[in-house]
Formats: sequence, structure tokens, C-alpha cells
Amino acid sequence: MDHAISTEAVALTRAASRPDTPRPPLYAQIEGQLREAIAEGRYAIGTLLPTEAELCESLQVSRHTIREALRRLVEAGLVERRQGAGTMVVAREAPSGTVQSLRSIESLFQYAADTRLEIRDRRMAPLTSEDAAAIPAQPGETWLQLEGLRIGQDGNPIATAEILIHPRFASISSALSERGAIYALIESRFGVEVAEVVQEITAAALPARVAEALGRKRREVGMRFVRRYLGTDGATLLLSRSWHPAERFTYAMRLRRGEG
Repeated sequence: MDHAISTEAVALTRAASRPDTPRPPLYAQIEGQLREAIAEGRYAIGTLLPTEAELCESLQVSRHTIREALRRLVEAGLVERRQGAGTMVVAREAPSGTVQSLRSIESLFQYAADTRLEIRDRRMAPLTSEDAAAIPAQPGETWLQLEGLRIGQDGNPIATAEILIHPRFASISSALSERGAIYALIESRFGVEVAEVVQEITAAALPARVAEALGRKRREVGMRFVRRYLGTDGATLLLSRSWHPAERFTYAMRLRRGEG
């Protein structure tokens, strides 16, 4: 068995389970350990990582945890998983910035779990004409409105966040935490289901307040994401808007040909 992931790494993994040591999720720690081993050349480009079974044994974690760590390495562009051939290293460093890969609504939940939402303002306020048109809803309706920053694992802001929540679900305001997807909290609290997410992506100059919040230059190009979370009846449960600096964000999608 390859011992590039050493006994020291096992100790780090065990330490993560101590309640007095707040750390990222276990799969994220293992991903970081593998990234470090790849960056340092302990796994050279063109070589294979240990098998899932070997990593489970050496790190004393579940196969699900290992698979999630490997999935994140694949999405970062560091490795490729080839059926029957194992997991091959294809790059020593990932592209700079944030990489977001979405294949399902559940991927949004993972993104929310991997980052932290720092809410800086929350209020019940009437919708502007622009907000109402985007939802769509009636101008002047009172919705729960949140503003803040999405914080990456390195502690730095990666995006601004504006979230508009239907008044039916406004009581979740006091239950919101920095981690976790808001749509999932709405589902669990109110027994509703997000059936579809409609997303629009636009490239444009960062507004002055966004540039200031992200520590960027004014008029720098950014990427604006607008997502509408629709219930089974097609009504908008919540709408989110976020701005990312363009050169620090990669959006990856994998599309498969469907049946029928």
C-alpha cells in the first residue's frame, strides 16, 4: 500500500472528531491532505492514487467520505477517475479561484455546506419593482430579505449574497445559521419541496458596493448569478443573487444525453 498519506495524516483526521476542535467536514480535510500530497509531488502526474479501500484503511474513514473527497479532487481538475484503472493524477495545482460544479439541486446544498454565509443585514421589506419582476411577485409585497457575504474555507469572501424569501417562510429568520442551504431549511421546516432551480448567469462590471465588499477594483468584471427556487406548484420560494469576481470563479457543468 502507498503510504504518501502518512500516520500523521491519520492523526489529523482523528483530531477532527474532537468536539473542542472546530474543523471543516472530514471529507474536506482528506481532500486537503490529498491536495497537499499531490502538490508536493508525493503523487506525480500520471500516477495513481491509492484505491478507495486502501485510503479507507489508512485514514480509518468510511468509503462514502473517501468518495466525496475524490469527487472534489476530480471537480478541481487534479485527478481523473477511470473505470477499471483507478484515480490518476493529472495536475499538481487546481486553477486559481473558486470552482463550482453543479449537477443537481443537491449540489447547491453541498456548496452551502462547504462555504459560510455571513449575514450582515436581515429585514422584512417591500419588494422593489426590479425584485418583483425577477421573482415574479407583486411590487410592494413584504419579503424577508438577507444581505451578506459567502466566505470560503480560507476565511476570505468569495461572493456577495442577496436572498429574498417568501413571507410564508419568514419565520426561519431566527433559525438561519452560517452553514447549510436555506432552501433545505425551508423544506424541512415547512414540508415543501424545491422541485426546480432556474439559474441565470451574467457577466458585467461589479457594482461599486459589491467591489468594495469583495475588495476588488471598481468596474472590474464579475459574474452575477440569479437563482429562483421553485416549488412543485411553480411558485418562487426564494430568490438568490450573488456576485463573484470573474477571474476567481470557474463554473463547471457536466451534461449527459438523456433518455427519450
